[in-house]
Amino acid sequence: MTAEERKAFLSEHRLAIVGVEREDAPPQLSPVYYVMDGDDLLISTTATRAKAKVIRRNARVSVCVLGEQQPFPYLTVYGRGRIETEGAVDVMMAVGGAMAGNPLPESMRPAIEERAKKEQRVVLRVTPQSYFP
Repeated sequence: MTAEERKAFLSEHRLAIVGVEREDAPPQLSPVYYVMDGDDLLISTTATRAKAKVIRRNARVSVCVLGEQQPFPYLTVYGRGRIETEGAVDVMMAVGGAMAGNPLPESMRPAIEERAKKEQRVVLRVTPQSYFP
C-alpha cells in the first residue's frame, strides 16, 4: 500500500482496535472510533482507562483500523502514543461526527464539555512509525 493509499484508508474509516502492552498480562485491546490530525490518529478516552494508564508508562501502541464493508480490509498502525489533557472536547465532537456520519452541531458542545469534565476525558494521540500491510 502506498503512502497515499494508507492516508486515504485511514481518512475514510473510523473504527479501530487499540492494543497496548500491560505488565505481566496479555495485551489490552479496546474497540474505538478515531479521527485524523495530519498523520496522527486521535482517540477519545478517559484518564482512568487501562489504555491511558499503560500509554503513560509505555508509549508503544498498535491500532488496527477496520473497514466496515466486505471484504473488511484493515490496516495496522504501529506507533507511539501520548496522552494529551487538552483538546478532549474537540476530539469528542469530531469523533461523534464521524460516528454519526455528519458533523455534530455546535449546540451540542456544552453537553459534550460537561461529559468530558465528568468522565475525565483525555486524548490518546498515536503517531505512526510503521504500518502493516
